[in-house]
Amino acid sequence: MISCAIRLAMSFGSILRHRIMHENNPKIYIFGAAFDPPHVGHFALIQAILHAKNPDTILIIPSGERDDKKYKIPSQYRREMCRLFTKECRDTRVVLDEYFFDFKGEMITKDVDEYVAKNYTGERVHIFGSDAVDTICGWDKEEYASKKIQKIFIRRKGREGCFDEKNLENIENYEFFEHERIPELSSSGIRNIIPDHTDISVLYENYKHFHIPGLSKQISKYILENRLYRPEKKKEKLLVHVCCGPDVTMPILQLRDEYDLVCFWYDPNIQPKSEHDKRYEAFKKVCEIEKIPFIKGAYDVKNFFTRIKGVEHTPERGEKCTYCYDMRMYVAAKLAKRFGFKFYTSSLNTSPKKDLEKLFRMGHKYAKKFGITFLDIPFRRRGGFAASVEYTKKHDIFRQNYCGCIYSIPEGGESEMKQKMIQARKE
Repeated sequence: MISCAIRLAMSFGSILRHRIMHENNPKIYIFGAAFDPPHVGHFALIQAILHAKNPDTILIIPSGERDDKKYKIPSQYRREMCRLFTKECRDTRVVLDEYFFDFKGEMITKDVDEYVAKNYTGERVHIFGSDAVDTICGWDKEEYASKKIQKIFIRRKGREGCFDEKNLENIENYEFFEHERIPELSSSGIRNIIPDHTDISVLYENYKHFHIPGLSKQISKYILENRLYRPEKKKEKLLVHVCCGPDVTMPILQLRDEYDLVCFWYDPNIQPKSEHDKRYEAFKKVCEIEKIPFIKGAYDVKNFFTRIKGVEHTPERGEKCTYCYDMRMYVAAKLAKRFGFKFYTSSLNTSPKKDLEKLFRMGHKYAKKFGITFLDIPFRRRGGFAASVEYTKKHDIFRQNYCGCIYSIPEGGESEMKQKMIQARKE
């Protein structure tokens, strides 16, 4: 215990002496890179330098849009990922400077060094990968980076012989740094595997434990949610069966980047007819706002009553609803097959009052029958239903207060209408 305390005191004393030494001339390590995206290799490098060099500041300076380099995603996404990354470092000495995100020009090392000299006080050390030994003299025509500035070249594990040592003859003011915990990773390598890990279903099936190899969980989820680094490809056509305007908002917003959507309005259970028409107009308004084409199905209310005969008064999610789901999934799947859609789904999956297990079972049953694929995506999860409510408020979309058929009309002010409609059915 005593020896442990002595070692701790000695370690603290070393840090304290280092701090005092830096008071008049702080040491700033400048880590400039694309961070496209920031990965665990960047994190390990920063942690290694913090522990081995004990700098006053590690300044993260991401490059902005450049004429000589095209990034895979717009700068606003890299900016947000860099903010997340800096927070994950959990050290006040790690500072993100966003100036060069808005910088117009080529952004060479001299620009960065002069900017830091003007805006920060301290001795500056630039961080480079060891492979820069072979390239620095090629792009550094003024010999500013190769000879004038202080540099630290990072040797990554597995890349010990990645440069020609003869090139060191033309470089001054440098040192090498290596640490066993700095992995051999590259942003380009990670970008290549992202499409294999970010299928739309991950948002709902494994989101809690999701992460992309080489990235933190937070940045992985940010990439997943914003559909980043996905290759341009021809979108497959997807038919979305629609039950109402509010619920179709989530399939549209969540799937439009992945699929070529067509909505199919088919609501045979809605009564009275005036209510059906009101809901149809709300649905049509959503499609017009989002510029989504749609097909209007028949108002097949007689078929609905035939299907549910004998189970009319079963509760919601009961046998009556089972027949209703079945009717809709059958008609939607048949239409999808007829018009050449490979995929179909339903906006019913947005409502928290619907039985997802039944819906998915029927969706897959008719997908198999017609040789297509049903997307069993629970749009209501992870805030989907709440988001649909906010959307309807924002765009003034009519939101119904009962499921649809006469047996689901709530008691209260509409009870008289309900009794009249039931009596009319008996007659």
